[in-house]
Amino acid sequence: MHLFTIVISILLPIALGILFRFLGFSLDEAASLRKFVIRVTVPFIVFRNLFNANLESLSQIAPSVLAMFLLTLLFAVSSLLMSRILPRGQALRNAFVFSTFVGNYGYLGWGVMYHFYGDTGFTRSVFFTLFFWPIFLLVGFGLIYFLNKEENVSGKEIVRILLKNSAPPLISAAAGLGLNLLSFSFPPLISDFISQFASMTIPLILFTIGLSFHFTMKKSSLATVLLSCFHRLILGYLLGWAVCCLVSLFFPLDPVTRKVILLESIMPTAAMAPFFAEHIIVDKKLQASIVTLSTALSLLTIPLWYLITEALF
Repeated sequence: MHLFTIVISILLPIALGILFRFLGFSLDEAASLRKFVIRVTVPFIVFRNLFNANLESLSQIAPSVLAMFLLTLLFAVSSLLMSRILPRGQALRNAFVFSTFVGNYGYLGWGVMYHFYGDTGFTRSVFFTLFFWPIFLLVGFGLIYFLNKEENVSGKEIVRILLKNSAPPLISAAAGLGLNLLSFSFPPLISDFISQFASMTIPLILFTIGLSFHFTMKKSSLATVLLSCFHRLILGYLLGWAVCCLVSLFFPLDPVTRKVILLESIMPTAAMAPFFAEHIIVDKKLQASIVTLSTALSLLTIPLWYLITEALF
């Protein structure tokens, strides 16, 4: 019953988003709402959780960041290898690779970890995604160079993208950690203000995931879509195990961090998968189908992996 309640609490905001999509909520409106969440409410919840985090948990920042880098690298290499079995067609293979190498660690992952493990799990997932954009760009442009050496992206453009997307959460994380270390305390009025905006984040994240669902799919693409889903939602758990073993060689992992890494490893395709379409040819409709179906199927697989993870630890 506890797991059922958690799953329903995750599904309801997503279902509401799907309903509003059918009721005519436009993609432009959805994009504006997603921008509000990323640039406004996410910094508030990151700040609040790191400001209130147990100082002993800060030792898990380095292993969490390393885990995300290794996981992204393993997904990139394995998706490249798996793309070789797909039908010929560079746009299709590129869509598979760039839809499989990065998961929805921050957006859906944060919501899931919060519901499963509360503020402690959410804080660990923030540690895990602290350097999401630098890792995402580094591995993504590395893939572009490998697949199309003629494509040349300027360092200035990469820095611009990096600052635009990673500055707000990184600044709020640094501020939260710094004030936490200084044992600073806010007046109740300011604390309530921060909490009000922070509390919007998880429901809005899940709601905008529902708004992003794409409900059309070509039959000819089904095999490729299912292969990507299998890679992210099933094979990902094995990659997560490999990452935990590698990180444990250098850093101690506490039980919550280990669980978060394992469950983050089976998150569906990230909503920003089409980001690199400006720099390399991809099948955009195929990408949209992978994002939607992997997210829909993950609502079934995530609870199962949660039960397995809890049984193992």
